[in-house]
Amino acid sequence: MSSVQRGLNEPVNGSWSKSLTGLAGALKSASGALGEVLMPRTCPCCAVPVAYGAGSPLCEACLPQLRSALAKVERVYALQPLDGAAAPEVRAASRYEGIMPRALLALKNAGRTDLLPLLGEGLARSVYELLRAHRVELQSVPGSSISSVGTSAAPVEVLLIPAPSSAQSVRRRGYAPANLLVQEAARQLNKRLPASVRVRAVDVIGYAPRTRRGSGASIISDALSGAQNEQKGLGAVGRAERMHGALRVMEPALCAGRVSIICDDVVTTGATASEMARVLQDEGSLVLGVCAVAAVPKKAQI
Repeated sequence: MSSVQRGLNEPVNGSWSKSLTGLAGALKSASGALGEVLMPRTCPCCAVPVAYGAGSPLCEACLPQLRSALAKVERVYALQPLDGAAAPEVRAASRYEGIMPRALLALKNAGRTDLLPLLGEGLARSVYELLRAHRVELQSVPGSSISSVGTSAAPVEVLLIPAPSSAQSVRRRGYAPANLLVQEAARQLNKRLPASVRVRAVDVIGYAPRTRRGSGASIISDALSGAQNEQKGLGAVGRAERMHGALRVMEPALCAGRVSIICDDVVTTGATASEMARVLQDEGSLVLGVCAVAAVPKKAQI
């Protein structure tokens, strides 16, 4: 066998391997540099250029600001429902101020789904704090293994239910932000929660047909044609009136007799969350409360 044949048949190693590795590295570096020229990556909160190889989509100035904003989960007091029922308990990882509106709007309207790990972590913290506050209730769930150490009881499964998006907004964005946030939060939580508690993202809330809506139906043009956008100019009472009767549980069998937590990106007045709680409870679900990435301060809700 000639030296040429022997060389082709032998595994690539030694200097050949180093040469090929160096070439691959050079090509990767060149393509990365070209990508940054043709399609520069910028911080979603301040538009400062961010290298593609950076670990976070945020710049060095905005990353600590967002982490700090999401560091403390607070209890939020929402508007009491129109039917006189008790307002659901609400937890939020941040206030909707400072850097938070820029981050959430980048996710919702600018396609910056690379923010999901950070914002989803904030939602996960809110859910965790709510679960901690209701651990006694979770122990009483039939078949719970929380209070049955050493038994073969199944873990308690808590449903994380995202607030619905209108069909129009899903078409425009290509995704439902609350749904993606809930999926990310569930993924992170199931890595950290004890084995006795599991969470699952379940998208079961949708807009009711106009003929099924309650007292607010007369002032809702059509949820599928953008009622959420129309809500932005309304006060707390107006939002509550608009949402009353506007939602339904699309798959009641998934929720009956199950523990659930309502999740959203932002809680403003709590009108959507309260209506979600009402329809879930009507279908037999035990609603622990509402969790969000951020909540609008009360002074901004008027």
